[in-house]
Amino acid sequence: MPEFIGAVACATEEKHIRSACEEIKSAVVDSYPITPKSRRNPMSEIREAIRGRFPAQEGKSEHESVPFPYFFTNTGTGRIPRWEHLAIKYLREEWNPKLEKPETESETESDSTEIVEAENTSVVDTDLDILGQVGLSDDELESVKQAIADTDVKEWVKQAILQRANTINSLRDRLEEDLSMVPSQTLMKDKKYRTNPVACRELTSRAVRAIKAFNAQSPEHRWCITNKLISELTGNTVKAIAKAVEGMDIDSYNQAMDLQPVHNRLTKAAIGDVKVVVSIKDVLGVDE
Repeated sequence: MPEFIGAVACATEEKHIRSACEEIKSAVVDSYPITPKSRRNPMSEIREAIRGRFPAQEGKSEHESVPFPYFFTNTGTGRIPRWEHLAIKYLREEWNPKLEKPETESETESDSTEIVEAENTSVVDTDLDILGQVGLSDDELESVKQAIADTDVKEWVKQAILQRANTINSLRDRLEEDLSMVPSQTLMKDKKYRTNPVACRELTSRAVRAIKAFNAQSPEHRWCITNKLISELTGNTVKAIAKAVEGMDIDSYNQAMDLQPVHNRLTKAAIGDVKVVVSIKDVLGVDE
């Protein structure tokens, strides 16, 4: 969260804010991949953090000069005209639209807000009732009509749906990706894997297996498996590893081997740094 708030605070363009929001939303989806409803609590906390740092400001009309990084809105409970931080626009829970309810007067932005941003302005063909089927309020419908103008509404909606579908499918592909044969160096150094929780868990699993293999061959000097030790081998943060080791039952292993964190200082003093004596590559054989 501090990194996200910092990125938003330092943003100089709207696209930077959108990128930061997409990244933290991806992290929420990665953390709660099976139960979409459970993602609402962290998303609510993220939006509250944004509003705590960047409170909504009074606004009267969308025609006013809105200062960056705010945008004008009058949606949500009470429909109070105001300026909200741009991050609020990009922190919608698109994976759970039917269950998402406004937490405050500014919580819910119409679906048209994001769609309008992606297309040139254009009028709704009144012979088509596509927009009438999505539950827009009168004000929201009027706003969308002004945005669509002369554009073919079917093509306009088609592109918006495809854009959303591609985003969701991309997130799903990340969660289902098999990284078991990807070299460890690639998982640790390649930019696309640095924030990938699947890559973190794969590296963590390899590190745990490598440490156990070393301990089995070195009865005199053994390593207690800790998040910090795994971090030294993989380069992942201790916080990310804490999530990745869930279900690996490392505590039971350490207890069975009568190992405690203090043993790591003694072992390091006797045989050197863990990165020197323990090799993920040698144990797993997937690296070149």
